[in-house]
Amino acid sequence: MNLSKFSMKKLLGMAARAEIDANKTYGKLAGRVNNPLLKEKFAILAFEEKKHERVVRNLFKSMYKPEAIEIPKAVDPALLPAVVIKPSSSLTDILYQAMNAEQSAQNFYAGLAPRVKAEKRRMLEYLSKVEKSHYMILKSELVMALNFEDYAEKDIDKVVS
Repeated sequence: MNLSKFSMKKLLGMAARAEIDANKTYGKLAGRVNNPLLKEKFAILAFEEKKHERVVRNLFKSMYKPEAIEIPKAVDPALLPAVVIKPSSSLTDILYQAMNAEQSAQNFYAGLAPRVKAEKRRMLEYLSKVEKSHYMILKSELVMALNFEDYAEKDIDKVVS
C-alpha cells in the first residue's frame, strides 16, 4: 500500500469514510445475527468505529483548521477494503472480509503515523493498535463460527447442547 502518492488531507478523508462505512457495516451485522453475544460484539465494534471517525475528524481539524475535511463517497479497496454483505453471505465470509478490513486499517494508520508530528503520531498509532484489537475480536468469532454451525443464530448454550 503506497500512501505517499496521496496528500495527508485526502488520506484523512479516506480514513473518515472507511470508519463511517465500518460503523454502518457492524451496525447492520448486529441487527442480522441472533446470538446475543455476537450481536453485542458487533454493536461494540460499530460504537468504536463511530469514535474513530470523530478522532479522524478532530485530527484533521487540529492539522488543517479552518478547512473542512472532504470525505469521498468511496475509498480505493486496495487501501481500505470494505465489507460487502450480500443476502447469500455466510458469517464466516463476512468475518474474513471484516478481518481483512481491520488489518488493512491497522496498516493504513501505521503508515500515516510517520507522516505527522509526534503529538499527532500517537493518535494514529493508537488507532492502528485498536484496529488490531478489532481484528483479534473478529478472529476469535471466526473460530467460533467455524466450529459451531449455528453460532450466528443461537445463544452459545443452545449451540453446544
